[in-house]
Amino acid sequence: MLQSILTAFWRSFTRRPLYAALNLLGLSLGVATFVTLSLLHRFETGYDRWTPERDKIYAAGIAFNVPGIAPGARVGSMGGLLEEMKLDYPQVRGVRDWNQAAVVHRGATVSSEQIELVDADFLAFFQVPLVAGDRASALRDPASLVLSETMARKYFGAVDVVGRRLEISDLVGRNAYTVTAVLKDLPKNSNLKLDFVRLLTPRDVAPEVPWHGWGGVILQTYFKFDDPAAVSALEAQLPAFVDRRVGKSFGDAVTPHDLLRLSFVPLGDVHLVDPKQRAAIETLRLVGWVALGLALINYVNLATARAGLRAREVAVRKALGAGAAVLRLQFLGEAALTLALAFLIGLAMVELALPLVNAAGGLSLGLDYRADGAWVAGAFALVLAVGLAAAIYPAFMLSAYQPAQVLASSRTPSGGRFGARLREGLIMVQFAAVVAAFVLMLGFLGQVHHMQSLDFGFRRDGLYLVTATRGVGVTPQQRQAFWSAAQRIPGVSGVTASTTAPADEAINVNTSAIRLDRPVGPALAPTLLWSATGPDYFQTLGIRLVAGRLLDLAHGGDEQYVANAGPETVTNAVISRGAVRQLGYASPEAALDKLLDYNGRKTRIVGVVEDTRFYSPTEKTPAKLYTFNGYPAYWPAGWPITLVRYSGLSEAEVRARLEAAWRQAAPDVPFEGKTALVNLDRYYKPQRDRTNLFSLGAMVGAGIGCIGLYGLAAFNASRRTREIGVRKVLGATRAQVARLLVGQFLRPVAVACLIAWPLAYWMLRRWLSQFDDPVAVGPSIFLAGAAAAIVIGLAAVGGLAWSAASAEPGKALRHD
Repeated sequence: MLQSILTAFWRSFTRRPLYAALNLLGLSLGVATFVTLSLLHRFETGYDRWTPERDKIYAAGIAFNVPGIAPGARVGSMGGLLEEMKLDYPQVRGVRDWNQAAVVHRGATVSSEQIELVDADFLAFFQVPLVAGDRASALRDPASLVLSETMARKYFGAVDVVGRRLEISDLVGRNAYTVTAVLKDLPKNSNLKLDFVRLLTPRDVAPEVPWHGWGGVILQTYFKFDDPAAVSALEAQLPAFVDRRVGKSFGDAVTPHDLLRLSFVPLGDVHLVDPKQRAAIETLRLVGWVALGLALINYVNLATARAGLRAREVAVRKALGAGAAVLRLQFLGEAALTLALAFLIGLAMVELALPLVNAAGGLSLGLDYRADGAWVAGAFALVLAVGLAAAIYPAFMLSAYQPAQVLASSRTPSGGRFGARLREGLIMVQFAAVVAAFVLMLGFLGQVHHMQSLDFGFRRDGLYLVTATRGVGVTPQQRQAFWSAAQRIPGVSGVTASTTAPADEAINVNTSAIRLDRPVGPALAPTLLWSATGPDYFQTLGIRLVAGRLLDLAHGGDEQYVANAGPETVTNAVISRGAVRQLGYASPEAALDKLLDYNGRKTRIVGVVEDTRFYSPTEKTPAKLYTFNGYPAYWPAGWPITLVRYSGLSEAEVRARLEAAWRQAAPDVPFEGKTALVNLDRYYKPQRDRTNLFSLGAMVGAGIGCIGLYGLAAFNASRRTREIGVRKVLGATRAQVARLLVGQFLRPVAVACLIAWPLAYWMLRRWLSQFDDPVAVGPSIFLAGAAAAIVIGLAAVGGLAWSAASAEPGKALRHD
């Protein structure tokens, strides 16, 4: 039997190579797309699989139900959550991870790193793999330091560095630490960044850090549960826990858990806790399945169309005693061999295409057959299963031919009217998917262009952000010296400081604002995002004034810092246009000179400025309140980011000049900075990358559809050779015959457009709903998507139709 299957498989390739090659190419492209996007899905959903405790560990999640704060859970907690949980639930096991900026000193060389402050049992809690050292004792001493393999090689040139010392400056100052363990490098799809790890101690908690401030999110808290039922049971008690611990801190008339909701997020879900990100990854996975489905539609189409060519083979074998079951097994065996060969070719395509896919999607996907052997085998089994399911109908149709009818007929059977309608219907489904994909691709590209070209409320170009001024160990004198030097650089027209900057979320403080010009009602007071600003902040960023005036040292009451400030101290502030709406004022002018209770201090509104888009385009632009500090050099560490306005200089030139000024002012602290455009791009790059991947998938899908349409058209044209000859003998011109064939070939493509438009519109509207400012959906993208599909179909069959119409009638009719 196996020999018979192999022989038939070989003959199908050698006797009709065009159809076999088209079938194999379509299947291979579908497999390649499916495998590539499955790799992406596995990477994105496989975060932190390196720890054997993954299924037991949960991160603390927090969500706010407060006007002005985006809904939805985020991962993080206040510093003291673990202690407060243990007071009420002593059985709870947990650890914390607080990442901080640090400076590593190696002689005269300094470099910036991120250091993790963790609890003593952190390494054992996660079962972090070690190269050297002991998990249980590595972090018992506050002077201990744990490094990753990469950092050990970077600073010592080897991984056997236990006992070596390293000098680090962080929030507690400059200290020498002894390396007590070296960790294995974690994979790229890990939420934990464990390059430098030291013990979190009470000395790290500065007085100004709201360690037990409910609503604050300053670090990550992780909990471990051996039984999933224990998670649900404790989570059900969290509302009462919040009410008990918060008490009246949020106000007498407020139920705390109505405003703040705690949850436990499985460690594997932390990376995709945002439903929008998860939906994007699932959509790309769906594209892979669709590509595989389109390839299988090609297979069914070509198999049923070619069935007539094998009808006499079936009839002869049945006449010689072969049963239907044996024939079905043979045809399914041929399908299995075709799928296996297509899978191997598809894997080769994946290897060749991964560099392009990684570049287009900003990824680092790869296939390691030794480590990923089980996954590859599972993918093959899945492709084989769905492929054989698709091959069942052609196998049963072929084995059902009756010998007498086939051998008595002068024409080869074509599957009848049902077979023709099935093939046409499958082509419609195939091209409906292609049209929908093109419409979605055009919509995605339009939204990406729209959100990058709209008005951000400030000038993005020619703006450089220097984060070094908020680094550890920087003195007020060094900051001021740098600012003075930066202002003298030719081409620099403005230098200012602030706690916030474009795409900078290091300090993100939302506080309730209560209007004092009307009675306090039962409704919750809105929250405003706070920004502390230095002199000339609005002028340097190019933020437009809408009403009133800006803040400066010339007006009394603008300075936020007031010695011995009390409840009656009034400080001036500027708010954004969005804050005017949020607070319920009739217009920007109506908000001027009104008083707010903001963060426990009376605040007078003296100006209104335009909204600024500093953050993700999928989030609503926050309402802001700006305060003023005339001397930001004296802000605490971690506060002041420097904003430099420049012109007539390239990015490299301005960086070099700013870095030179920094080395003069603060030689013991590394320089760090980037342009506002580069910083903002971290919000827009994921959207571009996913759109690129979707576009690649759509183009592959179109290619698969083109292959299937061409193969089916070639087969139909060959069956209609005599009809074409008769038409030409009766006077039909070449153009008329070609037009007739093209119209019949493209009819299912045209119907597919009508099927695809409603589906594409629904999907596009759902996708656009995630953006704060979605692009308008007009008829042009639907027409363009349909036109692209028709052009692709015409390219696939146009030449074939013209070639068939050009055949000489005598050759077609000479045997009749």
